[in-house]
Amino acid sequence: MRQGVIESAPVRHRYFKGAQGAIHALVFSEHGKQPPLLLLHGVTGSAWLWHDVAQTLAASRPVIALDMRGHGESDWSIDHAYTTEDHVADLQAVISELGAEQVDMAGLSWGALVGMAYAGVHPQRVRRFSIVEVEPSFGVDEFAVPDRPQHFEKVEQVRKWERGANPAAPDALLELWARQSVRHATRGGWCRQHDPFFYKQWPFRRDNHWDALPKLSMPVLLLNGDRTFVRAEVMQEMAKRIPNARFERLTDCGHIAPLEAPATLAGLLATFFDE
Repeated sequence: MRQGVIESAPVRHRYFKGAQGAIHALVFSEHGKQPPLLLLHGVTGSAWLWHDVAQTLAASRPVIALDMRGHGESDWSIDHAYTTEDHVADLQAVISELGAEQVDMAGLSWGALVGMAYAGVHPQRVRRFSIVEVEPSFGVDEFAVPDRPQHFEKVEQVRKWERGANPAAPDALLELWARQSVRHATRGGWCRQHDPFFYKQWPFRRDNHWDALPKLSMPVLLLNGDRTFVRAEVMQEMAKRIPNARFERLTDCGHIAPLEAPATLAGLLATFFDE
């Protein structure tokens, strides 16, 4: 990144017709013989979190990063229909519109739960699947949402907050994410690019996907950061319950792996999806 310049990789914007509204996507590549690779983010994130990972993977295959309903540039739900099942309905609509017989998927946190739920019902449609940084059930109430700032006077404050939360993130990617994660607020300054609903409720906390794990018949790669709240022993148990799965750790990585360890994550995913 040149001094004072923030640049993204070449990317095309596409809007799919979701189950309830438009689903925005960043299309990093449409070329290659492999199935499309869909990248799914977690709560309060967006497709831009996958920027560096997607850029690397797009060198040899189609890569599409989605904004989940209520996030990024995708439509918000007026009635707050934000359960994992609601997101699965959007994912199903996107895959249908793509017209591909099969897709590959990598999901971070809530995005992994969405992919897990879809793949458990439609295993024949998913060739390979990577689960990044999530447990299949939760002991925390869906209303016990961690406190986080809802308004910033300047983008520099966004950057500072993100640096504190993601200390290992590369400077250029952190700069890009700080800009793309916010929009102008009506009262001035900046606010996050997601429905404010997610400041008070995370519906996925009521999920339990343990029974879905044995139904994942495709090869599955589970990835876990080495300094995160997601427990390694739980993800290792997940790997044992999936017929064809393996588990790996990400060094010097917190929960938001695409932001903190993009090069390592891209390398592992490239190897896994090329097998």
